[in-house]
Amino acid sequence: MAADGGLLGLLGLLVAADVVIPGIDLTGFYGLVPLLASATSSTLVTVVAGFAAVAAAVASDAWDRWFDTGQHVAAGVLVAVQGAVAIYVAVTRRRRERELGRARAVAEVAQRALLPVVPAAVDGIAFAARYLSATAETLVGGDLYEVVTVSGGTRMIIGDVKGKGLPAVRLTTVVLGAFREGAVHYPEIERVAAACARAVSREAGAEDFVTALLVDIEPDGTLRMISAGHPPPILLSGDSARPLAIIEPSPPLGIAEDFTATISSWGLGDRLLLFTDGLIEARDSNRTFFSLEDHFSELAAATLDTVLDALVAHLHGHVGGNLHDDLALLIAERLPAPGRMIAVSGGPPVSAPESAISVGQGE
Repeated sequence: MAADGGLLGLLGLLVAADVVIPGIDLTGFYGLVPLLASATSSTLVTVVAGFAAVAAAVASDAWDRWFDTGQHVAAGVLVAVQGAVAIYVAVTRRRRERELGRARAVAEVAQRALLPVVPAAVDGIAFAARYLSATAETLVGGDLYEVVTVSGGTRMIIGDVKGKGLPAVRLTTVVLGAFREGAVHYPEIERVAAACARAVSREAGAEDFVTALLVDIEPDGTLRMISAGHPPPILLSGDSARPLAIIEPSPPLGIAEDFTATISSWGLGDRLLLFTDGLIEARDSNRTFFSLEDHFSELAAATLDTVLDALVAHLHGHVGGNLHDDLALLIAERLPAPGRMIAVSGGPPVSAPESAISVGQGE
């Protein structure tokens, strides 16, 4: 509304200057007002501005005394043409804005379908996740995560697709689809990783690949981990935090198809943080990398959601608010035995779940 009033005020200013300043003729400039309105205001405002400009041009004879001259007629015609052009531009702009809005709505629905909803707590494990896209116009990019609970335990994946844009999003869907299917069909995590690798090899270009970390959590706390060119997870146990060593890391998916799992374990109350390299490779204005180690003490100090929110806030502070790479974070906590009251991520104490639930369906 303020901008619309400003446009009419501009027209008034031009008319006033035309009246009080002798020896100049500003009538031909009245058409600038509807042209400006066509770029910023609604079609209705543009129409009003156009008619007001034409009316002012016709009325200018009252102070310029040149109504019957060819110059006045030419100026009036010019303003009328500018008004007509402005209305056409406004109508076209509004139509394209509506089309773009519909396209963005469809794109947002499609992107949200790629963002999995991790369970707050299932099968004795609590979860929380965060996803930040480096591109302001998109919700998701080339990073991915997923949690699938099966009869033999819980399986997680976090990954990073080489590249950005639509090709990266396409590979993201390929990996997530292969993982969701493989996680429920193959008892060995190695075969799940191989299924993901084959899917990438079928769909990726000659120079495309996907780094990924797959974790198989068994009910007794055994961890089976496969790193395909991906950073290892951070184990938070009590007051200590350390990366879990991957004994036999493999090349990324799309390059390797044979994988060997590293066996480890975690205890009750321990937390496992999985992340993409958008976290540890983020740099400040001095090209200094973000130090995850400086924030280890915070990772065990609050609920899972609070932990990830704090970590994201620290990261934004380090880079100055603008991420240069996509970021995915996934944290899991091994809860006490069923029947004991526990505090699940972001909520009040509840009883730990006793049965497995199949999860992983994107929203």
